[in-house]
Amino acid sequence: MVSFDTIATLALVIILSIAVIFNRKKLTFHRFWIFYAAMYRSKFGLRAMDAIANKFGPLIRASTPWIIALGFIGMGVVVFDLARNMIKILSGAITPSVGVVLPIEAKGVFYVPFLFWIISILVILILHEGAHGIWARAFKLPVKNSGLVVVGAIIPIIPGAFVEPDEKKLVRAKTKEQLGVYAAGPAMNIITGFLFLAVFSFLLVPITDKFYSNNGVTVTELMDGNPPAETAGITVGETITQIDGEKIANAEEFSAALTAKQPGDNVNIITTNAVYDITLGENPENKKAWLGVFIEQPLENTSIFAYSLIWLKDLFWWLFLLSLGVGLFNLVPIGPIDGGRMLLCALQKITHDVHANRIWKSVSLLILGILLTNVLVAFV
Repeated sequence: MVSFDTIATLALVIILSIAVIFNRKKLTFHRFWIFYAAMYRSKFGLRAMDAIANKFGPLIRASTPWIIALGFIGMGVVVFDLARNMIKILSGAITPSVGVVLPIEAKGVFYVPFLFWIISILVILILHEGAHGIWARAFKLPVKNSGLVVVGAIIPIIPGAFVEPDEKKLVRAKTKEQLGVYAAGPAMNIITGFLFLAVFSFLLVPITDKFYSNNGVTVTELMDGNPPAETAGITVGETITQIDGEKIANAEEFSAALTAKQPGDNVNIITTNAVYDITLGENPENKKAWLGVFIEQPLENTSIFAYSLIWLKDLFWWLFLLSLGVGLFNLVPIGPIDGGRMLLCALQKITHDVHANRIWKSVSLLILGILLTNVLVAFV
């Protein structure tokens, strides 16, 4: 049976394809091999950016050094993480499993359910691009256009948005102003990401926890690769209530019980169906103890209100995760993305433009190679 996510994703691709074909004369295309970005320019949102910049201009300008600092710290974190992962991949210490984030289940794809994916994209883009525009206007730099963009590889795949400051005036602005505009989008995603996490952790989780049973965790699916649970005979639908004599009330206790184990350890597992003696395997992704089951806590409150709040809680989790990911990715010091432009701007401040451009291009190529190693190996 075809899943909702598959149908919704295909529908989105078809809608984007029709929109691109019928509006192609109004679009600006930027192409690289089979990849392209189709941009539709408008004035949407510019008045709102002006209003916010005018009202909060002093606060925005005062916070700019902190925004820039956050941008460079984030850049360091993401470069370190990419380099560390590449070393682990090449040494065989880990097997990468994530290449891109999409609402489809496939090798190399970090799967996000469609509704969470599309809502998160819209929220993240509005915050990201809006921040670029607001910071530009706070420094009295013109913003020429805003608009929509579709990124594709032969067919349209991902919808997006952009804000287009006046580039000639932006590159002639003070270094602090340039860096502030470039850093604003990623920083806004990182900051709001942690705000989403705070709402998730301190408001929604305490409320929704009351909807769940605390009498074990139910097996919803067995992992691929002939996991120990399947070999032992555990089936989907069984509820795990004890591990090695310790009561398992919820998912946290289940995870803690397995985290304390090592591959090869023998465990006694009691479910609502039977008692199992199982030798734990080794997780192929992180080399830790592996039972090989997906679990969830059963719901006691099955009202529409409960389901609605649980859905909202999950949405805020995805908003946090994807906001942080998008914010950090945009700080990667590669070419024309925010992190690359920040690096070039900083280099031009401390050395001659010719040397700055040479260093910038070399760093961009090096980081691009590291990034592609992390992404492409996930699909192999």
